[in-house]
Amino acid sequence: MEKIILILGAGGHAKVVADCALASGEWQKVAFLDDRYPDLKQIGNWPVIGKVSDIELFVNQYSHMALGVGANHEDLRLQWLKRGINAGAKFPVVIHAKSIVSPYANIGDGTVVLAGAIVNVDAKVGKASILNTSCSIDHDCVIGDGSHISPRAALAGGVIVGEKSWIGMGANVIQGVKIGSNVIVGAGSLVLKNIDSGSKVVGVPARSIN
Repeated sequence: MEKIILILGAGGHAKVVADCALASGEWQKVAFLDDRYPDLKQIGNWPVIGKVSDIELFVNQYSHMALGVGANHEDLRLQWLKRGINAGAKFPVVIHAKSIVSPYANIGDGTVVLAGAIVNVDAKVGKASILNTSCSIDHDCVIGDGSHISPRAALAGGVIVGEKSWIGMGANVIQGVKIGSNVIVGAGSLVLKNIDSGSKVVGVPARSIN
């Protein structure tokens, strides 16, 4: 029997999650929920079959789900994860076949690991997070729930990232730095020191723009 995974959301990031799920070899088909349904019934090659707001109606038929929203605003990934689990759904970690994940890393429910990402030994990644294309998470890093490590961002060993933080594309964080919750690190930034929760930082070296 073909295994199907239901993806919540149907934007651009959701298509990447769908591709990742199929490339993992764990699932053979995908379908989507999006609150634009029935106006939106197709995304790329795949069907949109209902609304996220009606998720409880789909749990019996689609027991495995994935989170397809890329933006960190409104904590949508964490909200949808909680609602889906309460309805009885499972949110497996979706790992692209062309990523590299240490067997000694720990990754939480609903997180996606996209093509080219590297997760090293004893890294711990929370729930509903995104390890985006070709990012690098080195040994002993800790990443909080609902965070997003963007394409080609690199975290050296022992970096701590709090919940719902967003590390921008191509940013670099040196070893041992602690980044708080709800932080935004701008694309291309170089983080050399700890960052307080709620901060927005950009530049080389990264400085606050709050």
